[in-house]
Amino acid sequence: MSNKTYNDLICDTSELIGEATQIDEAVFEAGIAERIVFQPLLLELRIRYTVLVSRLDTIYDQLLQPQKRLIVKRLLEACLGRLLEIKYDLVELYLSDYTYDDDEALQKLQVTPQEAEPCIPQYFVREREEEIETRRKFITDILTKLGHEITKPPSIVLTEQQAIIIIQSHERARQGRLRGQFMKEIRLLKEKGRDQKGEMSATAATAIQRVWRGFITRRMTKKRKRAEQLLIGMELPPYTESQAIKKAEEVKENRRARQKEHEKEYQEALVSVEDQLRIQHTEKIKERIGDELRRWISEYYERTNRLPEFPSEEGGGSRAMFSRQGTGVESELSKSPVSSKESKKSKESKDKKSTKTDDNKTKDEMEDLQNYKCLNSSFLQDVINANEEFEDMWKFRDDFADHERYQKDIIEREKMVLLEQEIRNMVDEMMRNELDLLQAAFDKDRAHKGKKAKKPQKKVRRGGKKNKKKKEKDLTPDRTTESLFEELVANGIIRPYPIVKIDDYIGEKNFIGSEMKKQGREPTPCLGDIRQLIKEYCILPLGSEHVKTNAPLIRSVLLTGPSGSGKKMLLHAICSEVGAMLFDLTPSNIVGKYPGKSGLIMLIHLVMKVSRLLQPSVIWMDDAEKPFMKKIPKTDKTDPKRLKKDLAKIIKGICPEDRVLFIGTSRMPWEAEQKLLFQCYTKVIQIPRADYGSISLMWRTKLHRAGALSQRLDISCLSRVSDSYTIGTLISALDDVLTTKRRLQLRVRALTAHEVAVQLSYREPVYAEHDAASEIWWYKTPLERRRQKVLQRLEELEQENEEKSAVK
Repeated sequence: MSNKTYNDLICDTSELIGEATQIDEAVFEAGIAERIVFQPLLLELRIRYTVLVSRLDTIYDQLLQPQKRLIVKRLLEACLGRLLEIKYDLVELYLSDYTYDDDEALQKLQVTPQEAEPCIPQYFVREREEEIETRRKFITDILTKLGHEITKPPSIVLTEQQAIIIIQSHERARQGRLRGQFMKEIRLLKEKGRDQKGEMSATAATAIQRVWRGFITRRMTKKRKRAEQLLIGMELPPYTESQAIKKAEEVKENRRARQKEHEKEYQEALVSVEDQLRIQHTEKIKERIGDELRRWISEYYERTNRLPEFPSEEGGGSRAMFSRQGTGVESELSKSPVSSKESKKSKESKDKKSTKTDDNKTKDEMEDLQNYKCLNSSFLQDVINANEEFEDMWKFRDDFADHERYQKDIIEREKMVLLEQEIRNMVDEMMRNELDLLQAAFDKDRAHKGKKAKKPQKKVRRGGKKNKKKKEKDLTPDRTTESLFEELVANGIIRPYPIVKIDDYIGEKNFIGSEMKKQGREPTPCLGDIRQLIKEYCILPLGSEHVKTNAPLIRSVLLTGPSGSGKKMLLHAICSEVGAMLFDLTPSNIVGKYPGKSGLIMLIHLVMKVSRLLQPSVIWMDDAEKPFMKKIPKTDKTDPKRLKKDLAKIIKGICPEDRVLFIGTSRMPWEAEQKLLFQCYTKVIQIPRADYGSISLMWRTKLHRAGALSQRLDISCLSRVSDSYTIGTLISALDDVLTTKRRLQLRVRALTAHEVAVQLSYREPVYAEHDAASEIWWYKTPLERRRQKVLQRLEELEQENEEKSAVK
């Protein structure tokens, strides 16, 4: 696409941002209101910001103008942050992590449920490609030096008898092919020797024509039927990358290369323009500011007969001094009797509250449970400011010829502001020194005249506790980041991981979840909802430093589910989508490493220090329930309770500005002490049993990619048969069925559901006992318990109100 396309797209997006921010501001103006009022508004806003993030990501990825890209990135990060804030509000409204799309909002905005799922911005990884590749190469080189080969497919080990049988079969096949070729040659020689004077009869010609015409007609009918099925979407086209997609990707890569060139030119221009401005304007600006300050100080002295106090640089410097005239407004306000009246009013209100009847208390409690106030936004004003800046500077700017390269006048304006501030700070420091000398001279004169000079009062700092966090002691101050990195890789704490996309986690969303909530029923989440939750809680906050610092803080996430449900795949997808380093603190991985108490302290210190230095980072613990188990099996020699006391300390040490996330995975979380487990993990995500829609989508996708999808294969029947298995089990069964030999036979013999069902019969399903234990445990999670308590209390209050109204 051309530059005009992306310029038009960003202009349309700017208008959509204006609409979204108007609705957003209306939500905050509402203040405290009923939860039912906020729910549709926030659901609509969530979809709006999701669409905006997708549009801005496309624009930022392909836009060429470097200065315009800076504003687009600001908008993108602000919209991302606001999206996460809305998610937090929706969780507090519904008291559930799963917030389903509202059908009315989807229809109003003309958005599909797939488009309402947040996308992962491409710049998370694209802008750090070289850094990520360097780190992966570094890990691979260290592992190669240590003798750890990269994992390869295991080689097949054959016995002597098996090897002989394979050799015999190949030899017999070779001899059979030779014999067949020999017999073919003999038959051709015999046919050549025959007398071919006889002519073909009319009956034989008619028979041949009838067979050939029938074959041609059937083939044409089959092609026409397949074309019709493809047109109406009843059949999928062959899984091959089209030339159009390849060409589009080439165009995009070409634009990205030009982006880098323009960015390099822009960075060079920033330096050259600044140097040029310094040479031309430094002395003029310094002289102008100095004259202004001296004139103001002399006027101030004539008016007040004393020298002004010059504010510090942190206090605003000379800019703050110009606005302050020494009127003492603050002191007058502080002495005004308003505060005493307010205090009297507050006392009276307290007395009134204390005299309230029980009826009013129950009403107030019910109102508190039914009402809600949205969280103050740290990103909404950023969205508004960035959008206004775009509209002022770029939306109607058509006066520049080259739409791709930087604009020098904008650089000059920005640099002049910074240069003036820098020179003002220098002049301020010079004027402070001059004022100190003048004050000393005045004090000396007063002393000669017999007046005591006023001693400058020293500001005494009041003691007390500060909110500042105690700085941790650095146990490795003399070591470089590279040496610490190498040590952790050598000990297997930092591990390589396969590149996995989050969208490869196949699953449908619960499309009727919103309707079920309106009816008062709690819907069961699907695998698509889990994928969306992983994006909102793990990937989007980790990808951007600005978003992570200001968005609602999530320090740790617990992923639970049966074996094969995709916990490790989701972990690898989180790391892949943000280019994170993976630290493995699984009990079985750290056994025998860093022994003793001092060794454990060093391990924790190294992990926390290196994870902050190599942000973004993911700290992972498999079998997350083991450190909190009451009884450890005697056969378990991994000492899982080694990190029990320090685990909470590690997680609480993650600050808002740290792009670090702790992830635990567990198959049986109910075996742990629940109180200690939930003290460590901020969010709990339970992967449910795969539903029919997700299984059907998985079979259709995987079989289509393998070229095994045909009319003979009943996907619906296969999905029903595989209902009690996890997605990982189903994929492994399909891999065992579709061997190389079977793939070659697909043209002749189509795949049937029976073949897959036979393979599934050898595998363990998820039993009902496991599902029951998982469901019971889920009702003990903090958020679910909180939701149940609120619902129970609302029912009790409604019953009390009904009983009192019946008595009256």
